[in-house]
This record gives sequence, structure tokens and C-alpha cells, in this order.
Amino acid sequence: MQTNKIILSLVSVALLGGALQAKDWLYGAGTEPSMIKVDGKKVVNHDNTPHFWGFLQVGYQQDYGDVFIKNGVNKTPFSMLTPDLNSQSGFEVNRARLAVRGMVDKANTLDYFFMTEFGEDGITAPAGHTTGNHLTDASITYRGIPHLNVRMGQFKYPGSEEGLRAVFASEYRNFTKVTNELTLERFLPNNAVKSGTDTYTAAPTQSVGAFRDRGVELFDTEHISKKISVTVAGMAGSGTGLSSSNASGDLTYYGYLASEYSFGKGKGYYTQALKGFAWYQSGKRKLNNTKYDRIRYGVGVDYFHNGLRLDAEYIKAKGMIYNGAKDADLDPYNGDWQYQILAGKNNVSDGYYLNAQYYVIPKKVELLARYDYLDRLSNDAGLEREFKTTTVGLSYHFKGPNRIDFNYAFRDATAPGNAAAQKVLDNTGNLLSIQGTIKF
Repeated sequence: MQTNKIILSLVSVALLGGALQAKDWLYGAGTEPSMIKVDGKKVVNHDNTPHFWGFLQVGYQQDYGDVFIKNGVNKTPFSMLTPDLNSQSGFEVNRARLAVRGMVDKANTLDYFFMTEFGEDGITAPAGHTTGNHLTDASITYRGIPHLNVRMGQFKYPGSEEGLRAVFASEYRNFTKVTNELTLERFLPNNAVKSGTDTYTAAPTQSVGAFRDRGVELFDTEHISKKISVTVAGMAGSGTGLSSSNASGDLTYYGYLASEYSFGKGKGYYTQALKGFAWYQSGKRKLNNTKYDRIRYGVGVDYFHNGLRLDAEYIKAKGMIYNGAKDADLDPYNGDWQYQILAGKNNVSDGYYLNAQYYVIPKKVELLARYDYLDRLSNDAGLEREFKTTTVGLSYHFKGPNRIDFNYAFRDATAPGNAAAQKVLDNTGNLLSIQGTIKF
């Protein structure tokens, strides 16, 4: 009942008044600005010089959970640090990305965006398995059609807010549990080992999806008044994330609708506005030459004004449910981590997050508090797991996104219908994260 009330509240806010968008991420990533400031004046953008930029995120994490090993198998991946799952504390280079973007012609009808990753994360080393992949984005956008932009290549698909958001902008080191498990897709090879009914396990051979796919997207933002705008997007993708391997042969479809009311201040992640959004995606994935449905959808709101940021989003998943990492190595000193996915459409999960942030010192010191809830595999009493995470923190901003973030997550996990599993989950501990971000 509580979850239903939250869903209804989010839907109501999202649909009221046509107002709503802290940042138009689709335009921000896929196009170059039509107007720029020169000597304090707004002029038409004719600058087709390539713009090189990037960001670095480094830090330290400490997991305070316990490790439970039985017959040489580590049963507690949730007590290990990602991406390699081989330690509980350590310094890290989480992300190190370089990018170039710009427009081919001075008329700004053809824009491009390329980005690479050299850090250690789910793109380069999922579950400790090196992928050799360093390319996250490679796209071009054609803008020569009035009221329509056409983007082609590999890029972020229209979807959940955490996924669309520029990752260097967030003051949280880790994604919410609901976003991480339901929308950050893990891929298995076609020859994954099947056990039980539509349950598959295998070592990852390619990057996590990173909220990206390969395909064609049509999108546009229309200003229906000086302060109110509406964004619509649709995309057809291969459903293979950052790879072309193990394609099902069927397209994955993405839909997105958002409405924004602008308060007329700020830019980028710091645009002061109220936004409501809804999204949907549906496709098929292939395992053992069998095609399985993968459906995701969500609705949410964002608000940022006068130093106060409020966010809420509800997410629902059907089919292809990620069921955590599994240790396949019987050596108690090593872990051969594999991913497990329950592929059948009857497998469902849902959850939400609520976030509040406030600058106690404008543009310098920010307090953070976020709660997220995930009900995984609620269709199966024995496999159902409930995760509740409350993260508090503080961010010190040097200038813009350049800052240092302190996060402390209070984590709780339960297995409502499985006492044996609960004994394992009781090893869950809190998580300390410290991360510095530099954008250049």
C-alpha cells in the first residue's frame, strides 16, 4: 500500500500543470547550443571548433559488512567493493573520461559527441573481468529538420533520471539500489549456464549497459511559453548496450516524455526548474537461443531552486531481473564472480528513491539525504529480497562540478520468505564513500 501511494503521488505531480526539467539531458548531450555568449551578449553559435573536455573521479571506500564464506564460496558479494569484488576497502580511480564534441558545419545542422573511459568500473572491468572496452559514446545528430533532431550511434537512451544525468554532476558516489539493479543492465553471453526455470549464470564478457544503447533516436523540446517546455523522445536500439554481441535480432524501443517549468536561473545540472517525466522501454534478450522480454518503465519529478534540490522516481521491471553476483571459485582466497539473471517475464521487481539536497553555504557546502527502496523478485517468496538504503552526506564545491563528496550509506537487506537467506543478508554493513571530482 505504501508503494502504491508513492506511485500515485509521483504520477500526479508529473502530470500536473505541464511543468517540469532540472536539465534537458537529451539536448545537452546530443546537440550543440544554438546560442552562446560572446562578450556578455547572446549570439548565434557558428563555432565549429572541436571542444575537448573530460573528468576524473577518484576516492576511497570502506564497506563495514561481514564476509561469509562457505565451502570456499563467498556468499556476500554485497560486502565487497565494485567493480572487481575482491576487497572491502581501498582507493580507486572510479572514472577517467575524455571526450570531444562539436558541430561539423557552422550552420549547426550536424553535431557529434565522442567519449572514452579509462577508469575502473562496470564498463572496463565488470565483476573483475576485463572487457577491453573504453568507448562509451560515439554519435552524430542531424538537426536540419524543423522541430526534429535525429541522433544516431551509441549514446545514452532516454530513460531514468539517474541514468540520463551527467554522472560527474551527482554528489553521490553510488547509484541508488533500484537504479543500479533494474536499469543498469548486465549482459550475459548466449551460452550462459541455465539452472532451474529461466535462471542463467555466466561470467560477464562485455561491459554493463551504462544506460546506453546503439540505435537511432528522434527527439525535440518545444517551448509552449516563456517558462514551460515539453520534451518528447523515441528511440529504436539494438538492445546490446555498448556492444554488438549476442543481439537477439529484435529492436529495443524507448519512449520518453518530460515537461519543465523554468525559474530562469542557472545552467546544466544547476538549472533552476521543476520537471516531471515518464519513460518506457521494451525489448528482447537472447540466452541459450531463447528470446526473453525485458520491460522497464518509470515516472518521477525533479526540483531545484534557491539551493534546494528534491528528486523522486519510481521504477518497475519485468523480465531479465539481475539477481546479483555469484562466486564460482571454490578457492577461499579467490573469487570468480559471475552474474545471475532470472530471465522469464513473470519475474518482477520495483522500487523508488527520494532525495533532498540543500546548500547551507550557497555554491559551496551542500547537505545530502537520500532514501531508496528495492523489492527484488516479489513474485517468488523464496527469492524475494528487500533492500532499504539511507545515504547521508556532505559536498564541498570548489567551482561548479569540481568538488569533494562524503557519503555514508546505512544499508538493510531482508529475505521475507527465506530464513536461510536472511542469515547471509545479516552480514550486510554500512558503506563509507569519499570521492573527488575534477572536470576539465
